[in-house]
Amino acid sequence: MTAKRPSFMKGRWLAGLLVALLALGAMIVLAEEDGLQRREVSFEHAGNTLRGVLILPAGSDKLTSCMVFVHGSGDMPRDAYGYYESFWRLFARKGWCSLAWDKPGVGGSEGNWRSQAMSDRAAEVGAAIDFLRTQAGLKDGLVALVGFSQAGWVMPKVVGRRHDIAFMISVSGAVDWMEQSRYSGRKRMQAEGMSEQEVDAEERAADGINALIRSDASYEAYLEHIAVLPDAEPMDAAFWGFAKRNWRSNVRADLRKVDVPVLALYGSHDAYVDPVASAATYRAELARSAAPFSEVRIFDHADHGLLATDEVKPAHQGLDAWLMLLRIWLGGDDVFAPGVLECLAEWMDRVVAKVERPH
Repeated sequence: MTAKRPSFMKGRWLAGLLVALLALGAMIVLAEEDGLQRREVSFEHAGNTLRGVLILPAGSDKLTSCMVFVHGSGDMPRDAYGYYESFWRLFARKGWCSLAWDKPGVGGSEGNWRSQAMSDRAAEVGAAIDFLRTQAGLKDGLVALVGFSQAGWVMPKVVGRRHDIAFMISVSGAVDWMEQSRYSGRKRMQAEGMSEQEVDAEERAADGINALIRSDASYEAYLEHIAVLPDAEPMDAAFWGFAKRNWRSNVRADLRKVDVPVLALYGSHDAYVDPVASAATYRAELARSAAPFSEVRIFDHADHGLLATDEVKPAHQGLDAWLMLLRIWLGGDDVFAPGVLECLAEWMDRVVAKVERPH
């Protein structure tokens, strides 16, 4: 449930769009100058054609190792609106290609991600790996997963189903659907300056909606329920179905089944996922798993995407979203909190020296 936006937001959106168009030209120029090779690719899953991109290091014609990118929530295109570019460059410097695609129903991909459960998303990642193995020329090369936020519920399922994953990197991986929803809702309300009394009232309203989700209530019942709530802005029917399919998502049991090295990174100023509780869960469950080694870190002054920040503030809507994208497009690697990219580079060196290639 979200409050209605005031009318002045329309002007801010137009201003943001103008900024975005100007920055997009700069981003295209930077992409052309980074030397990476970009190949348009497609593969099939669940009757849909999914389209994406394969990023190869400069001067490389043969795939030897590949990072498979697993998106977070929402309408996410193959490059996550430019956010993945720094990761692609880093992995390319280590000799790895990267594979990413538009989520179903986004960009050039068919289907609708809102119709998926997390197990469906895991099967989709498996189809991407099969494409790499059978069509892209990576028959015996290393394949690893890197995922963001909601991907925390997806990647451990993929690892549990396959025996050809070298390692897994989780950025701000979620632990429990309902726990995350309550945490992110509270952080949003606090950032908006709401009083504790107002926060409590909204949480009680959210609890009522969550009870409907748990009871598998119809969309019509949901609309009837929120009709009496002030300033309620309903989710659409497709997302209502998505929430009902996925509210049980909890990574704990899947983490205990992981048998590959894991790197889990969090930001201290995350407004969507509780970094302290989530990191503690990863440490505890991985200690009970067959993972040969793991590392869990919380970076100071880092947000949900590990970008540098001094605020615990959601930034996925309105002008805040445009400003965040502008930072990503123009800031390059410098937008990340200190030590983030260095940690990834060091991990790649350490883990690759220890993993075995699939037989």
